[in-house]
Amino acid sequence: MSTVSPNLSLPYIQQNQAQKHVTHNEGMRLLDGLVQLSVLSRTKTAPPTNPSTGDRYILPSGSTGAWAGFDGSLAHWEENAWRIMSPQDGWVAWDQDALTLLVFSQGNWIDATAADVEQLDKLGLNTSADLTNRLAIAADATLLTHDTTGGHQLKINKDQHGDTGSLLFQTGWSGRAEMGITGSDDFEIKVSPDGSNFHQALTVDRATGAVTLPNTSLAQAQFGTSPIVTVDYTNSKTGNLVSNGNGSLGNSYNMPSALSYDASDTPALPGSFLFTGYHGLDLTTTEFIAVDAHKTYRLESYIKQAAGDRHAQVMGIMAFDADFQHISSTCHMRYASGGTDSLTTLSAPMAPGDTAVSVTDASGWNDTDSSLDKCGLIFFTYSTQGGNVQEFYSRNFSTGLFSPAQVDKTAHRITLLAPLAQADGNPDDPSGIWPAGTPLANTDSGWNLKPALLDQTVLPTADDWYHASNYIGGVDTSGRIEVKNFPPGTAFVKVLMLPNFSNRPGGYSGFPDSGATHGLHLSGISMVPEPYAAMQSAASGAVDIKVPNSDFSTGSLSLISSSLRLKAV
Repeated sequence: MSTVSPNLSLPYIQQNQAQKHVTHNEGMRLLDGLVQLSVLSRTKTAPPTNPSTGDRYILPSGSTGAWAGFDGSLAHWEENAWRIMSPQDGWVAWDQDALTLLVFSQGNWIDATAADVEQLDKLGLNTSADLTNRLAIAADATLLTHDTTGGHQLKINKDQHGDTGSLLFQTGWSGRAEMGITGSDDFEIKVSPDGSNFHQALTVDRATGAVTLPNTSLAQAQFGTSPIVTVDYTNSKTGNLVSNGNGSLGNSYNMPSALSYDASDTPALPGSFLFTGYHGLDLTTTEFIAVDAHKTYRLESYIKQAAGDRHAQVMGIMAFDADFQHISSTCHMRYASGGTDSLTTLSAPMAPGDTAVSVTDASGWNDTDSSLDKCGLIFFTYSTQGGNVQEFYSRNFSTGLFSPAQVDKTAHRITLLAPLAQADGNPDDPSGIWPAGTPLANTDSGWNLKPALLDQTVLPTADDWYHASNYIGGVDTSGRIEVKNFPPGTAFVKVLMLPNFSNRPGGYSGFPDSGATHGLHLSGISMVPEPYAAMQSAASGAVDIKVPNSDFSTGSLSLISSSLRLKAV
């Protein structure tokens, strides 16, 4: 028969044992040391000098003195000596020093909370958690704060690009708002009236940081979709249709990328724009300017050629139609033979597959020049996306369709080199048939630009500022290229610049090659309506313009024919 208990090794009183109280009291001391175990510390390595009866310690590694060799054991002070007790798996003790509940497991004392809380399947605080909501908290508020100093991050991670990482706000367990990266890596905020249908309120592009408001307009829908402007932007127009023409924004906004902002050399304006090098592509401002082509506009710019060679300069406008399409010369030019306009009408219907064009009058058609752009058809039935039919302007044209020898001015018939293609048929007819009476002409071409301000102008001197002004207005219906008139179909324009037009590698038309560092400054680029101009249609279909001319000495104002005015500043 055993003399001690199996778990705590408490001594049993034996049959007929003398001094039973000794054995009993020994058991009581053991129970007092082990039951409701609470230790003073588990980090103290040396026994205290004056322990009190009942003091208990967990002995850490490296214990010394009377505790030496008993690492991990329990030490209990009993009146005048330390009783050393070996713990067993599952014993629990409260650490009064660290305010931590400990448990003995596999030879070590560990935090009981760590043993219980790590790798939990779920945790509910004041409510029940489930396998979807593995952490559930029912409370009036939840606080997440920094540890000792510094900050605190709440991290929501998702596995794949198309997964969801978000915060969902609910009413009665039904979603009403969500923010995060939902189905993409762009940050989004969404709202819902019912928890099922969500409306996107805000999106932040992850690559650029650009913010869009898909369902919010900062202005009335009728105002369009272009960006909202600032006071600085509005001021940069200074009563001018060209924004930032004087560089007041402090940058080269609205200017072609080949021009750089320069605040160090200006004609007493906030800034100028510097072009350096050879003539290259046609340059324009970036913004579209809405114009009324039946009115007259004054074009202006300050201009300064860098010291050294002087070169021809070109400035004016590039025209666009109501659908923002560039108007090239082939959209409106008409061939004229011996001064006779080729504009006429079909005398018989024409369909895709036909090889001949029958016209009312072919006397103005080309029977001498084999250039492809002078051997085509242009049909004047074009309409904008809004349905407005354009006079003397079309995008229904094709070149290289016939040779001059195939123009019969007696029979008023043009034989094509090949059957009319389906793509050249009437877009407004399912069969592509052009009906009799359709206005058409022989195509022609010229310069696609309108150098209405400077037309290959050479400044009088280099390294000096000049102010240039000139005019453009009225619609040119002549079928030619009238520099001072807008082309037919014009609804928008951009300011055109061909700086250092004659500075080209190897020289150009008598001008020297001034190298890739030769510069030109522009400033005060302007386009404004001229309300006092007068216009009159000429017999050719062009429009003659007269503009105000003031005389300070007499205080008079008269109208004179428009022309370039160039004045030294």
